[in-house]
Amino acid sequence: MHYLPLPPAVVPVVTIATIVLVILLAWASWQDPESLWAPGDLSRYHANIARCMSCHEAFRGPVTAKCIQCHSEAGFSGSSNAPAAVFHEEIMRLQHTCLSCHTEHRGAMAQITSSAAKNPHGEFVFTATGTRSCLACHVFEPTFGAQPTVIDNDIVRRVMAKGGGAHRHGHMVNCLQCHAR
Repeated sequence: MHYLPLPPAVVPVVTIATIVLVILLAWASWQDPESLWAPGDLSRYHANIARCMSCHEAFRGPVTAKCIQCHSEAGFSGSSNAPAAVFHEEIMRLQHTCLSCHTEHRGAMAQITSSAAKNPHGEFVFTATGTRSCLACHVFEPTFGAQPTVIDNDIVRRVMAKGGGAHRHGHMVNCLQCHAR
Protein backbone atom coordinates (compact mmCIF):
# COMPACT_ATOMS: atom_id res chain seq x y z
CA MET A 1 0.00 0.00 0.00
CA HIS A 2 1.05 3.52 -0.65
CA TYR A 3 0.36 6.14 2.04
CA LEU A 4 0.32 9.84 1.41
CA PRO A 5 2.43 11.91 3.80
CA LEU A 6 0.56 14.22 6.20
CA PRO A 7 0.76 17.92 5.42
CA PRO A 8 3.30 19.58 7.74
CA ALA A 9 0.63 21.80 9.37
CA VAL A 10 -1.43 18.77 10.54
CA VAL A 11 1.23 17.21 12.78
CA PRO A 12 1.42 20.10 15.31
CA VAL A 13 -2.40 20.39 15.44
CA VAL A 14 -2.81 16.65 16.19
CA THR A 15 0.00 16.80 18.75
CA ILE A 16 -1.51 19.82 20.54
CA ALA A 17 -5.01 18.28 20.48
CA THR A 18 -3.65 15.04 21.98
CA ILE A 19 -1.78 16.91 24.73
CA VAL A 20 -4.88 18.99 25.58
CA LEU A 21 -7.04 15.86 25.71
CA VAL A 22 -4.58 14.06 28.00
CA ILE A 23 -4.38 17.09 30.31
CA LEU A 24 -8.20 17.38 30.46
CA LEU A 25 -8.59 13.67 31.27
CA ALA A 26 -5.90 13.88 33.96
CA TRP A 27 -7.49 16.99 35.51
CA ALA A 28 -11.04 15.49 35.43
CA SER A 29 -9.73 12.22 36.89
CA TRP A 30 -8.13 14.13 39.73
CA GLN A 31 -11.12 16.42 40.39
CA ASP A 32 -14.02 13.94 40.15
CA PRO A 33 -12.97 10.39 39.24
CA GLU A 34 -16.33 8.89 40.29
CA SER A 35 -18.42 10.66 37.67
CA LEU A 36 -15.77 10.28 34.96
CA TRP A 37 -14.90 6.59 35.34
CA ALA A 38 -17.83 4.89 37.16
CA PRO A 39 -19.30 2.20 34.89
CA GLY A 40 -22.80 2.57 36.42
CA ASP A 41 -24.76 3.43 39.54
CA LEU A 42 -24.17 1.53 42.78
CA SER A 43 -26.82 -0.79 44.20
CA ARG A 44 -29.07 0.36 47.04
CA TYR A 45 -26.85 -1.68 49.38
CA HIS A 46 -23.83 0.53 48.70
CA ALA A 47 -25.55 3.83 47.78
CA ASN A 48 -23.99 5.55 50.82
CA ILE A 49 -20.42 4.97 49.53
CA ALA A 50 -19.11 8.28 48.16
CA ARG A 51 -15.59 7.51 46.92
CA CYS A 52 -14.27 4.89 44.49
CA MET A 53 -11.27 4.31 46.75
CA SER A 54 -13.57 3.02 49.51
CA CYS A 55 -13.78 -0.24 47.52
CA HIS A 56 -11.13 0.04 44.81
CA GLU A 57 -7.34 0.27 44.76
CA ALA A 58 -5.72 2.33 42.04
CA PHE A 59 -5.06 0.29 38.89
CA ARG A 60 -6.33 -2.91 40.60
CA GLY A 61 -10.06 -2.33 40.94
CA PRO A 62 -12.14 -3.64 43.85
CA VAL A 63 -10.28 -5.74 46.42
CA THR A 64 -11.55 -8.10 49.13
CA ALA A 65 -9.51 -6.38 51.85
CA LYS A 66 -11.64 -3.26 51.35
CA CYS A 67 -14.89 -5.30 51.41
CA ILE A 68 -13.91 -6.85 54.74
CA GLN A 69 -13.41 -3.41 56.29
CA CYS A 70 -17.22 -3.02 56.25
CA HIS A 71 -18.33 -6.66 55.98
CA SER A 72 -16.31 -8.49 58.62
CA GLU A 73 -16.73 -12.10 59.71
CA ALA A 74 -18.14 -10.88 63.03
CA GLY A 75 -20.58 -8.69 61.12
CA PHE A 76 -21.86 -11.68 59.13
CA SER A 77 -22.27 -13.72 62.31
CA GLY A 78 -24.19 -10.96 64.04
CA SER A 79 -26.46 -9.73 61.25
CA SER A 80 -27.09 -12.74 58.99
CA ASN A 81 -29.26 -15.78 59.39
CA ALA A 82 -27.35 -18.93 60.33
CA PRO A 83 -26.96 -20.46 56.82
CA ALA A 84 -25.78 -17.13 55.31
CA ALA A 85 -23.33 -16.56 58.17
CA VAL A 86 -21.93 -20.11 57.89
CA PHE A 87 -21.67 -19.75 54.10
CA HIS A 88 -19.71 -16.47 54.30
CA GLU A 89 -17.49 -17.73 57.14
CA GLU A 90 -16.54 -20.72 54.98
CA ILE A 91 -15.85 -18.47 51.98
CA MET A 92 -13.60 -16.27 54.14
CA ARG A 93 -11.84 -19.32 55.59
CA LEU A 94 -11.14 -20.63 52.07
CA GLN A 95 -9.92 -17.12 51.14
CA HIS A 96 -12.23 -16.80 48.13
CA THR A 97 -12.58 -13.25 46.90
CA CYS A 98 -15.83 -11.39 47.43
CA LEU A 99 -15.82 -10.73 43.68
CA SER A 100 -16.19 -14.42 42.91
CA CYS A 101 -19.87 -14.01 43.93
CA HIS A 102 -20.57 -10.28 44.10
CA THR A 103 -20.61 -7.45 41.59
CA GLU A 104 -21.59 -3.78 41.58
CA HIS A 105 -22.35 -0.82 39.32
CA ARG A 106 -25.48 -2.37 37.81
CA GLY A 107 -27.96 0.17 39.20
CA ALA A 108 -29.94 0.86 42.37
CA MET A 109 -32.38 -2.04 41.99
CA ALA A 110 -29.83 -4.61 40.80
CA GLN A 111 -28.82 -7.67 42.75
CA ILE A 112 -25.18 -7.68 43.84
CA THR A 113 -24.67 -11.44 43.66
CA SER A 114 -23.25 -12.51 40.33
CA SER A 115 -25.64 -15.48 40.19
CA ALA A 116 -28.50 -12.95 40.12
CA ALA A 117 -27.29 -11.91 36.67
CA LYS A 118 -28.46 -15.36 35.54
CA ASN A 119 -31.66 -14.99 37.57
CA PRO A 120 -34.22 -13.08 35.50
CA HIS A 121 -36.49 -12.24 38.42
CA GLY A 122 -33.64 -10.72 40.46
CA GLU A 123 -34.13 -7.23 39.07
CA PHE A 124 -37.89 -7.13 39.68
CA VAL A 125 -38.68 -9.20 42.75
CA PHE A 126 -37.83 -6.62 45.43
CA THR A 127 -40.11 -4.00 43.91
CA ALA A 128 -42.92 -6.49 43.34
CA THR A 129 -42.82 -8.04 46.82
CA GLY A 130 -41.71 -5.08 48.92
CA THR A 131 -38.85 -7.19 50.32
CA ARG A 132 -35.21 -6.14 50.57
CA SER A 133 -33.38 -9.45 50.67
CA CYS A 134 -33.22 -12.77 48.83
CA LEU A 135 -33.60 -14.34 52.27
CA ALA A 136 -37.26 -13.22 52.37
CA CYS A 137 -38.05 -16.02 49.89
CA HIS A 138 -35.00 -18.34 49.85
CA VAL A 139 -32.82 -20.36 52.20
CA PHE A 140 -29.20 -20.65 51.11
CA GLU A 141 -27.27 -23.77 51.99
CA PRO A 142 -23.81 -23.36 53.52
CA THR A 143 -22.31 -25.36 50.65
CA PHE A 144 -20.64 -23.08 48.10
CA GLY A 145 -22.60 -22.99 44.83
CA ALA A 146 -25.64 -24.94 46.11
CA GLN A 147 -29.03 -23.89 44.75
CA PRO A 148 -31.23 -21.95 47.21
CA THR A 149 -34.46 -23.47 48.51
CA VAL A 150 -37.74 -21.56 48.17
CA ILE A 151 -39.43 -20.89 51.54
CA ASP A 152 -43.14 -21.64 52.00
CA ASN A 153 -44.31 -18.32 53.45
CA ASP A 154 -46.95 -15.64 52.72
CA ILE A 155 -44.69 -13.67 50.36
CA VAL A 156 -43.85 -16.72 48.23
CA ARG A 157 -47.44 -17.96 48.17
CA ARG A 158 -48.68 -14.50 47.10
CA VAL A 159 -46.09 -14.29 44.27
CA MET A 160 -46.82 -17.82 43.05
CA ALA A 161 -50.58 -17.13 42.95
CA LYS A 162 -50.17 -13.98 40.82
CA GLY A 163 -50.58 -14.26 37.08
CA GLY A 164 -52.78 -17.34 37.31
CA GLY A 165 -49.91 -19.36 38.75
CA ALA A 166 -47.37 -18.19 36.17
CA HIS A 167 -44.93 -17.42 38.99
CA ARG A 168 -44.84 -20.92 40.48
CA HIS A 169 -41.51 -22.71 40.80
CA GLY A 170 -39.96 -23.56 37.44
CA HIS A 171 -42.14 -21.16 35.45
CA MET A 172 -40.37 -17.84 36.05
CA VAL A 173 -37.88 -18.35 33.25
CA ASN A 174 -38.39 -15.15 31.28
CA CYS A 175 -40.07 -12.31 33.18
CA LEU A 176 -39.97 -10.02 30.17
CA GLN A 177 -42.41 -12.25 28.25
CA CYS A 178 -45.16 -10.79 30.45
CA HIS A 179 -43.52 -7.82 32.17
CA ALA A 180 -42.26 -4.84 30.19
CA ARG A 181 -39.29 -2.91 31.55
